[in-house]
Amino acid sequence: TKRSRHFTIDSSITGRALGEFAASGEASILRLCRQIGFSGFRDFKLALAAEIGRPGLPPTAAGTADSALQSLHDTMAQNLSIAHNNADSETLAKVAAALAASRRIDLYGAGMSGITAELLAYRLLRVGLTAFAFRNSNMAHEVASGLSPGCVAIGLSISGLTVDTVQFLKGARSAGALTVAITNRARSPLEKAADFTLQASGLQDHPIGGTLTSTIGKIFVIESLMLALGKAMDKPVAK
Repeated sequence: TKRSRHFTIDSSITGRALGEFAASGEASILRLCRQIGFSGFRDFKLALAAEIGRPGLPPTAAGTADSALQSLHDTMAQNLSIAHNNADSETLAKVAAALAASRRIDLYGAGMSGITAELLAYRLLRVGLTAFAFRNSNMAHEVASGLSPGCVAIGLSISGLTVDTVQFLKGARSAGALTVAITNRARSPLEKAADFTLQASGLQDHPIGGTLTSTIGKIFVIESLMLALGKAMDKPVAK
């Protein structure tokens, strides 16, 4: 009998069932989940459900151009509002203090998050800090392993599930650097790899087709961090 190439994962599927389908074993499934940053198969299922259970692109054929623009405005305004509600002044102040005292700041993000990482690096450079943004995962991992105490590593990921970004923060933390996550997901493998997490917009905010709407929340986080950094740099930095 020819094995089906498709397998549906829902809340009732067990690691054993998936292992049997893959002609492997439950232990292999568990190891794979842990290798990509999850505590087990259950956490992987929850993250997968959140990742794929998102709305698609809004239809443009239906409705008028004005209604489409209004919908876009409402989405971006909502993302900005969520980011504002998620902002935590105490966490921002602690991250800002670490940045102000840092010898070097490395940032990494994949895709759209990589572009956002470059924007943050630019803002940090403008205030006189040493910051480097990477979009190549191999280079980011090599550099992260060479960091040390007194350095800061910032990983950006909308979902908080991007394996390369998680590994970047893990490598930086192992090297002794302070790690910061900027993400839309409050509970994620990326958060577990970070000393501090700055949450932007909510999980429903997903850049399908490379849209920029998800960037609004991150821009708010960046500028909020820069406000806190301005205050931190006006004060004597503890050595």
